[in-house]
Amino acid sequence: MKRALNIIVTAALCAAILMGLIATANGAAANVYQMAVNDTPLEMTAGNMPMTVGGTLYVPYIMLSGRTTGINLGVSAQYNSSRRTLTVGDGQRVITFDLQNNTAYDSSGASLSVRAAARNAMVFLPIVWLCDYFGTIHCSLTYTQYGTLVRVTNSAVILTDAEYVDAANNLLANNYDRYMESIRPPATPTPQPTQPPRPPATSQPVPSPSSSPAPTPSPSEEPLPGEGAEVCLAYRWGDRAEEAVRLLESVNQRVLFLFAPEELAANDGLVRRLAAAGHTLGLALTGGTTEECLAQAEEGAALLAAIARYPALIVEADGLDADGRSALTQAGYVLWTTQFDAEYYGSAGAVMGALDVRQLNRVGLTCDEAGLALSRGLWNALTAAHCRVRQAAAPLLAPPAD
Repeated sequence: MKRALNIIVTAALCAAILMGLIATANGAAANVYQMAVNDTPLEMTAGNMPMTVGGTLYVPYIMLSGRTTGINLGVSAQYNSSRRTLTVGDGQRVITFDLQNNTAYDSSGASLSVRAAARNAMVFLPIVWLCDYFGTIHCSLTYTQYGTLVRVTNSAVILTDAEYVDAANNLLANNYDRYMESIRPPATPTPQPTQPPRPPATSQPVPSPSSSPAPTPSPSEEPLPGEGAEVCLAYRWGDRAEEAVRLLESVNQRVLFLFAPEELAANDGLVRRLAAAGHTLGLALTGGTTEECLAQAEEGAALLAAIARYPALIVEADGLDADGRSALTQAGYVLWTTQFDAEYYGSAGAVMGALDVRQLNRVGLTCDEAGLALSRGLWNALTAAHCRVRQAAAPLLAPPAD
């Protein structure tokens, strides 16, 4: 029965792949694979692009690497580059792929007919075979106008394939555009016309250097306020949040969204959409004491885990003193502290003028009418000033280890 099921699943995937290959004639997107693990997208590059070998779908081993994806699927892969061996296991069973000798064997040493594949520096795995072997993970293919989505999931997945494609539509489009740009060959320089040889110089006297002052740079050459600064942004949840999300999608940026626990429960659909789109989710703690904030953090962490299977790592707790913030840090949370509250400054220009090009600037915005209007101007200003916008993730915000 198991063998028959394996044949059916493999045949279905092969048929799906064949349909994708037929669709190639209708556009380059049919040759592109996008990847997601549960509800988290994986960066697509020329080096890790999935491939088919003899009708078998191979994916980069990093789709099963929790260190890369941040997700524990229950089945993990680890590569030993010095030995050129890749091990895949679920804690009970282990498969070792030996790329040096092109073999594979289980924990008892029994030889297996399956093989890994290598392309440049990346190792690829036959994902359908592994899903069938371990039984706790699943692979699906979904065709989109931005390529074929390869998704590896386990029982912790939240969104169906259709829901994921809908929620991450703009992300898929942006990923596709970036990938196509990365593989586009450089433009061939236009040949310049050959200049005729200059006539021999005559013995004319050389004019003396002019004493005229150097020309004054035009206003367009003056540095813009905040030019080149590094910026992290956090959006505080509000009644115009959906519009703020659409704005961020239009500028292809991901930021930190801060929720009070009660706001999570009331906006579970949008919370899942933000998580699927790759934004960072954090908690806004409003308690006045350490005990109150720790209780809110525990409540918010439970809600985030239930709604989106998302770990609560970042918290904002403006009402606490240094001892209270230290207690949150000791409890395992990373603190977000707003340096530049956009609402206080009142305009994008004022915010830009306050940025410090020598440090990472933390800017806070609110998803209300005034905050949304200011946000539009700020994104334009950041782009014009060539600022580096960095996503406020826990590893970036955490203080350096002693």
